Amino acid sequence: MLISSFLVAAAIGLVISYAVTPLVLWTAVRFRVLAQPGGRHIHRTPIPRLGGIAIYTGFLVAVLAGLPLAHAVRIAVEAQQVVLTVPYVPGVDRPIIGLLLGATLITAVGIIDDTWGVSPLQKLLGQVAAAVIPLQFGIGMDVLTNPMGGMIFLGPFGLVLTTVWFVALSNVMNLIDGIDGLATGIATIAGGTVLLASSADGDVPTAMLAAALIGSTLGFLPYNYNPARIFLGDTGSMLLGYLLAGLSVLGAYKSYTALALLVPLAALGVPVLDTALAITRRWRTRRPIFQADTEHLRHRLLRRGLSQRQTTVVLYLVTGILGVAALLASGIHRFSLVAVLGFLLAALAFGASRTGLLSAPRPASADGRHNSST
Repeated sequence: MLISSFLVAAAIGLVISYAVTPLVLWTAVRFRVLAQPGGRHIHRTPIPRLGGIAIYTGFLVAVLAGLPLAHAVRIAVEAQQVVLTVPYVPGVDRPIIGLLLGATLITAVGIIDDTWGVSPLQKLLGQVAAAVIPLQFGIGMDVLTNPMGGMIFLGPFGLVLTTVWFVALSNVMNLIDGIDGLATGIATIAGGTVLLASSADGDVPTAMLAAALIGSTLGFLPYNYNPARIFLGDTGSMLLGYLLAGLSVLGAYKSYTALALLVPLAALGVPVLDTALAITRRWRTRRPIFQADTEHLRHRLLRRGLSQRQTTVVLYLVTGILGVAALLASGIHRFSLVAVLGFLLAALAFGASRTGLLSAPRPASADGRHNSST
């Protein structure tokens, strides 16, 4: 019954986003919200942006329809005397409402940026404002289990950490969105990781949200995969990072476990590593952190002769491997968990280094251009 309810939520998100995307595409063309070719961009003709609106719509409808279903499933399961790890608490929908309101704001910020453009500072302020909204509805990292043993009481620092978490993942997904379908696919895989982890923990509402996210991204992916007919834009990339951050924080809020944060973080190993390398690279060369370049992992793979599709598939596979490894590691306790996840990320960095992906920057060829500004 749990699986069928997740499938229903995913199906709703998929159908809605798939149906809404052509309307968003038409609207973007009508109002000239287009990514123009030239410069670092690989596409030859103007491509509509604002694709995140379709994902937002699919996710919103799926959640509003799926949560009552999740509660009905919980009642049915408990009637069969099956004990769930995370019990239903009256008012649990309130944090989810906060997450939806924050997602609405981050989507609005993305629409404004895609349509008229905003400065990095203005975008950051919008991200912070969106991150603060869930805090007002009870979502926050107050207490976490320590993988080394015991509990970590965060106090007021938990509010700061929660805000940073939302903003960081929003920007991580924004930076990785540089090849057709890459950010959408990675978010789908990471969402699947969260779905499996939360359902195994008995956290039905969080799993339902993850299923809604998966369906919404899958409904959009046929339009976004190479050759893309529409781009996510900042509207979509920031929304995906925000929702993944929200799902992990919601899981931590409900179960007080660091695994709720570590599992999706490991699944997002590719964009996290890429962002860390970008920040380090720009700091070492004394360039602004938000200044775009063509030295991301995807650019280096393209310069090594891979096509856009091949590059996307390679990074999908790495993300999938990290997601599976994170799920397996979640059954390990204390120091072993941290060691395993640390080893995975170190192995990823070492592999990138050995294949020349971390070598000194060099001018990008035409094949190394991309469709993102970062």
